[in-house]
Amino acid sequence: MNYNLDFSEKSVLITGAASGIGLESTVAFLQNGAKVYMADCNGIQLSARADELIKQYGEEKIVALVCDITDSESVKAMTAEIKMLGGDIDILINNAGMSHQQYSIYEKEEDWNKVINLNLTAQFFLAQTVANEFFLTKKQGKIINMCSLGGVLGIPSAVAYSASKGGLIQTTKSLAFEWARFGINVNAVCPGFVDTPLIAESTSDERWVNYMISRTPMRRLARPEDVAGSVIFLASDMADYITGATLIVDGGMSAGA
Repeated sequence: MNYNLDFSEKSVLITGAASGIGLESTVAFLQNGAKVYMADCNGIQLSARADELIKQYGEEKIVALVCDITDSESVKAMTAEIKMLGGDIDILINNAGMSHQQYSIYEKEEDWNKVINLNLTAQFFLAQTVANEFFLTKKQGKIINMCSLGGVLGIPSAVAYSASKGGLIQTTKSLAFEWARFGINVNAVCPGFVDTPLIAESTSDERWVNYMISRTPMRRLARPEDVAGSVIFLASDMADYITGATLIVDGGMSAGA
């Protein structure tokens, strides 16, 4: 058993890598020697973040890939580019996603579909693609799906978001059960409220922030590094016998009433 967080022989694909948890997870893997394929639909932001990291970790460790994971052709182009570069994927961090707030009585079908498509449907088909293209032949691979406390607890005015994340938790369990025989571990990380651009609209409201802090035993919102630490643990050798698990990272919010 290797108890070190050594990813020097590993390649990681991280979606939503240009900001927030995806960016912090990228840094965590780079610090531990991995090669990281940073994927994001925001090409300008992705290029800027990748250039900053290349200066510190070297261009041989980072590849920036513009990809819209809701577009199957874009996903195919991304995996084809990785192969064209002679690359491989050992770990998938299925992190891209969106937040959406709306009272259920006003929810529009187009908004519902957009959230479910990105947060659930695209996550599954990307996992399927990576498994088929990279994991099955070597009988090894790890997938970490970025879920949410919203998939465990009901969140008012976020029914589409909660449904998408709850669905992703169940997808994680189903894939873990089915793919274990192929040597593929599939786990989920469920952060509470993380201070990232994804919830900038909420964190700009001081009353909302104070309320959430009051409900959290650790008396603060999560930071991206709180979640990235959980991600690299589940991707490490130390988690080889963990699959189908849901790791809640919420400062204790879900532990009580």
